[in-house]
Amino acid sequence: MFEKNKFAQIIKNIKETYNSQEDFSKKSGIGRTYLSQYMNMKLDKPPMPKMLEKLSDASNGVTTYKELMDICGYSKKNMESIVYEIYKQLKELVQSIFKEEPKDFFEVGTSIDNFETYSSDLLRTLEKKETTQIFLTNYYRKEFFLEDCNYVATFLFLYESFIKCLEKELYISLKDYKYTDWFNNNDFYERITDIQHLENFEFLSYNSKNIIFINENLKDIFQYINNFTTCLNLAYLSDVDSSTLTEIFKKKIQNNNIGYNNEISPKDNITDNKQFYMTPVYGRISAGQPNWAEECLEGYLPIDPNLMGIIAPEEHFFLRVNGESMNKVIRNGAYALIHKQDIVENGEIAVVLVNGDEATLKKFSKQGDLVILEPMSDDTSFQVQVYNKTTPINILGKYVGKFEINK
Repeated sequence: MFEKNKFAQIIKNIKETYNSQEDFSKKSGIGRTYLSQYMNMKLDKPPMPKMLEKLSDASNGVTTYKELMDICGYSKKNMESIVYEIYKQLKELVQSIFKEEPKDFFEVGTSIDNFETYSSDLLRTLEKKETTQIFLTNYYRKEFFLEDCNYVATFLFLYESFIKCLEKELYISLKDYKYTDWFNNNDFYERITDIQHLENFEFLSYNSKNIIFINENLKDIFQYINNFTTCLNLAYLSDVDSSTLTEIFKKKIQNNNIGYNNEISPKDNITDNKQFYMTPVYGRISAGQPNWAEECLEGYLPIDPNLMGIIAPEEHFFLRVNGESMNKVIRNGAYALIHKQDIVENGEIAVVLVNGDEATLKKFSKQGDLVILEPMSDDTSFQVQVYNKTTPINILGKYVGKFEINK
């Protein structure tokens, strides 16, 4: 539960350690409007974990990241906060074991890339009920285990963090598996120098020997794996600058790790001379925020206007989809590309603000004075919403495409 009063007071206490709110804003990298809205308790939802980390770093000892996470309700460990903690530990592992500078965290990006590949392999074995097993040697050659030990170790750390989550959620049970304490030098080197063990190290799959699935209904675990991977990528993408992000994006498209779809069929690859536009990503859009307030800004994703047939990229934004109400079109955790406009045709998908509440993505139609918002979901519990002219309805934009990781 988000404790707005406590959070507001902490923000005020931090502000008192600065000469002005502008200084506080500059040090934290958080907009003054955003800070003011929380101090005045005008926002009902807490900031994302990344924003709380910025606040704790700029708090001059007033608070800690853990305290802010608790106050904001993340102590309940939702997916976003769990994966963000794993991502932080991954960076700490690189720095503590390999003594790398933050700008040189090549192992972090590589391990996340390989984890994406593994999660795709895992989902394939589950969907097709394949008997094929998955081994570490699928991703690293035996003769390079020692030479590439940094990369192998970070990948295994990420994998073990993932199966710990699955075990805790009771999706799997372990028959004969010993976790490694990667922050213990003895454990670390014992694990990474045991070449025979690494060569035979088997990952979770539909047919793995030492890890079994508790629930035979795999629909939930499909969603869990997709959400885990999406949150991991979001944590990583929020931590890199725009130029680096563009290069990552090029590489991922060329390797077919990212699905990028709209009405125009994407080309097979991206050439180096294409110009990318860094498009803002919002976690939510609420009333009273016509300028797309930065408290909802989660970062940026690149789009190629030429590839997407977009004339005015500055009129677009991404909205992170939360929920299953549109899963026939775009899955939970993916990013809907929206063109800012206040009119759409019947049958088009739009971002709509209903009665001043948080915006929703739905199929839109209008019949006389009635506005009809229709979900497009495999889950029949989502019902069509019908509103008359007494309910304020504002169209914020039209859905024109999507960005999905590990499609």
